[in-house]
Amino acid sequence: MFHASILLLRMRRPDRPGHFWLLPGGGVKPDEGRLDALRREVREETGLSLPGVPCLLWRRVHRFRRGHDEDSRVTEQHEDIYLVRTPAFEPTARNNPDPSEVGIFHEFRWWSVEALRNAATTDQFAPRALPRLVDGLVANGPPPCPIWLSD
Repeated sequence: MFHASILLLRMRRPDRPGHFWLLPGGGVKPDEGRLDALRREVREETGLSLPGVPCLLWRRVHRFRRGHDEDSRVTEQHEDIYLVRTPAFEPTARNNPDPSEVGIFHEFRWWSVEALRNAATTDQFAPRALPRLVDGLVANGPPPCPIWLSD
């Protein structure tokens, strides 16, 4: 039997007090391909060496402020969100070589689809529609081509 769950990391918000849950991953270095960046970031943030070729599900552009005041700069990030099928494992951030990133994730959690759905009214996720998106993914499978998210 297939058991769907999703690994999320809890992080302090960069723009105001509070926390939110997000998917593992991160930035692309110069001269690095997107899949190479995904593999490196997932290994650094979770300790997992990605098995196989992941399936690109969703894309989005997200803008946010890095700071609490109106003068803080706006960051624009372009995100590709992939489906990675893997057995459950115990995540660890000890492979992260960047000292500024160690400790920014306050918790790792494997979420069941039901728990994610139930937490949608009390927890914040990035992207915000993640509980709904995961519901659709489990019900319908991966889309035939990547979907652009407005969130």
